[in-house]
Formats: sequence, C-alpha cells, structure tokens
Amino acid sequence: MTVTQAPAPADAPPRPRPKAVSYLRLGKARMYHYVYGWALGVLLLRADGLVNGGRTSLTLVLMLAGTLAIQWSASAADDVSGFLNGSDVQNYAGRPPVTRVRKPLLTGALTVSEAVRFAVVTWVAGMLAIALSAGFLEWRVPGPALVVALGVPVLAVQYSCGLKLSYRPLGLETTIFFTGAYTVVAPYWFVAGRVSREALLVGALVGLWLLLVVSYGNASDRAGDAAVLRRTLAVILRPPWFSVVVHLLVAAHAVLLVLLFTTTRLSQALLVVGAPVAALQLAQLYYGMHRGELRKARFLVLISIDLGFAGLATALLAGSPGSAGLAGLAEITP
Repeated sequence: MTVTQAPAPADAPPRPRPKAVSYLRLGKARMYHYVYGWALGVLLLRADGLVNGGRTSLTLVLMLAGTLAIQWSASAADDVSGFLNGSDVQNYAGRPPVTRVRKPLLTGALTVSEAVRFAVVTWVAGMLAIALSAGFLEWRVPGPALVVALGVPVLAVQYSCGLKLSYRPLGLETTIFFTGAYTVVAPYWFVAGRVSREALLVGALVGLWLLLVVSYGNASDRAGDAAVLRRTLAVILRPPWFSVVVHLLVAAHAVLLVLLFTTTRLSQALLVVGAPVAALQLAQLYYGMHRGELRKARFLVLISIDLGFAGLATALLAGSPGSAGLAGLAEITP
C-alpha cells in the first residue's frame, strides 16, 4: 500500500531557526513531566539512604538520559505515524499557528526522513544509556529489573508504529500508564535491588497523572483517531461512558494517595499536600467532562501534576535520609 504524505498547510509558520527547536518540538520535550517520576524515584532512594554518590549517581543520571531519549523517540514516531495517515492534519485543522507549530511535520519544519532519523537515533541512544547505567553498577542489577528497564522502551516506541499499541483497545492507555510508572520504579529497582510499596504507589500515581493528560487529548482528537482506526477509549466508548472512565481515574488517584500516606512511612499529617491536586482534578472534571472545554481541562491536569510532584517531593524530603526499615515499608524481593 502506498502512503501519501499529507501536504503542510498553506499558512504554515516559517521554518524555525535553529533547527534544533523543531527536533525538540518533535520529541515533545516540553512534556518535562516524565522527569518528575525519575526525581521521585531518586527521593525514595534518598529516604532509604541509597544515594551515596559515585557509581550510583552516574547510574541515575544515565537512567534519566535514557528515559528522556526514549520519550523523544516514541513521540517522534507517533508524529510520523499521525502525519502519514492524515490524522494530525484533521486533528489540527483550524487550530491557531501557536498550536500547529508544535507539529514540525505539519508545518514543513522537518521532513519525514529527518523525523525518522531522529526517532531511531534517540531510541538507540536511550537504550545505550540504560544499558550503561547497569554497567556502572557492575551489572549487579536484578534480572527482572533489567528486563523491565530494557523491555518497556522496546514497547514504548511501538506506541504508533510496529505493533501500533495505541491502535488497539486499551493499548494506548496501558502503554501510557506503565511508561509513567516505569520512570519511578526502574531507577529505584536498579539501585535498591528491590521494589518497595512506596515506589509502586508513587509509580502508579505518576502513571495516572500522565494517563489523565492523554485522556483529554484523546477526547479532543476523537474524530481524527476514529478516521484512522486508532481505537482509544475515547473512540470506542460513547462520550457518557468515557466520562465515567475519567471520573474513575480521578477516584483511583485519590485512593492511591490515601494508601501512600496510610500504609507507608509517610506521615498521615502530610496527606494535606494532596488537597490542591484533588481540587484541580475536580475542576478539570467539571470543565472537561461536564462543559466540554477539553483544552482547559488538559491545562488544569498539567498544573495538578506540577502541584502533585511538589507535594510528594515535600513529603519525601520531610522524612529522614537513611530511614530504611521504618514501619510500613514492604519490600518485594526479586
């Protein structure tokens, strides 16, 4: 089957200079929120007294570099797919230039071949960084941790190509959730050699944060995704049922937050840090699911993620470093 590239809009903004800006836009580098998961994983390790400089620090830096590179690769591959099948043209039709400029293939700022090369190079760089991070620990990394650390990036880049996970029912949602949780669990597991209850709960929270952002994006892209048979929940469910799902995600976030502050070492008194997040999530439900203002709801979710990270970081920093073994810390030994 021959794939015809969709033409760039006639009123496309001028090619940005330097070109590196276009590559950063292609990789969605503005979505810095993946760094939050890694940072929370590091804070959990600090609370366990496991961040002691040297090889550990190099391992964590390489894990961060690898995570970001894989994120950029998957985002680039997603844009290539969306450009070639025409869904991005439909989804971004009529949007202001300040929004369309975020899609360098649509504006003509990058060619398909340039985007594909970027996706391949960043993926290879990410995998090498993750492998090197294990090397700095002299490969004293649990086998399952290494499988997860290298396996998740292999699947993540097939979000819109290869297996096309995001085109399968629940494939998009599952990929987003687990890649978000991965940013917390993988660095913790590498260094600690185990997975704690805290790491799992924090990872699940980060996964839900990112899933909520994507859910509102999927709702606004429903028509374009349906046209190319991208079977997101927003496409396969009627709007009222999709609204129920989003409400359940917000409820699950609240439950996870309560569990984090009642079943781990974190002080229950610090549960108050979740109040601003809860308020913003109720606001985004109102605007997104009840008023149909999806872009405003997505913006509120992004702010809630910033506040959620700040609150969890504050709670973790309030604990004493080297506090491993405190009541409530359950370990899963691989």
